[in-house]
Amino acid sequence: MVMKTKKVDKKKTLAYAVAFYFTDVSVKFMMGNAMYEYVHTVYDRRYDNGGFNTLAVVYNYKRMKYEVLVVSDEKVGDKEIHIL
Repeated sequence: MVMKTKKVDKKKTLAYAVAFYFTDVSVKFMMGNAMYEYVHTVYDRRYDNGGFNTLAVVYNYKRMKYEVLVVSDEKVGDKEIHIL
């Protein structure tokens, strides 16, 4: 049995939204069954290999606390979101 993976439109991913939509405003969005509010983007330099991490500071309404999502991680950044 071959399982088909759902192809996600890149323009609907968290990484794309942080780069192009969430520039100066706080935006509410759904990722999975949790609602978040975007607060700020942080570009953290990794001194071990000279790269950068892209971090999104968000408020998680389900857990009622602020969280940091590592957008540069494909497991998080490539997830589909729905902007409210």
